[in-house]
Amino acid sequence: MAELLGAHSYSLDPKGRVSLPQRFREAFAEGVWLTVGQDRCLYGFPRVEWERRSQEVASFPLSDNDGRAYARQFFGSSAEAELDGQGRVTLPQRLRDVVGIVKEVVVLGVRDRLEIWDRETWERYEQAHAGAYQAGTLAPRRNG
Repeated sequence: MAELLGAHSYSLDPKGRVSLPQRFREAFAEGVWLTVGQDRCLYGFPRVEWERRSQEVASFPLSDNDGRAYARQFFGSSAEAELDGQGRVTLPQRLRDVVGIVKEVVVLGVRDRLEIWDRETWERYEQAHAGAYQAGTLAPRRNG
């Protein structure tokens, strides 16, 4: 699968559809698995990555309180969608409502998934983090 990269701006059409960048479309030929992501965006996974992430989430023990809560959020807010002949995907209204997507969106390639953001929300997020990234002070935590 080609890496999904870059930020692309679009407008939702009246039916709640958004175009995917041409170079993303092959990765989503078998469908798009949407779920609410962190930071007020939607995650969109290609089939292979959805299966991998689903296994990861499903591996939490049933006795793990946080694991159950995470799985409920992850799977309970999920929807499967297909690209139409023009490379558009319909974003379910219930998912748009959760993350505040109204009309203008940014489709962000994040290597193995795409993220769909309300444009204003993305711009605020990017402003809040860009300086630290550019200064080299934004340091992710390592698991393990």
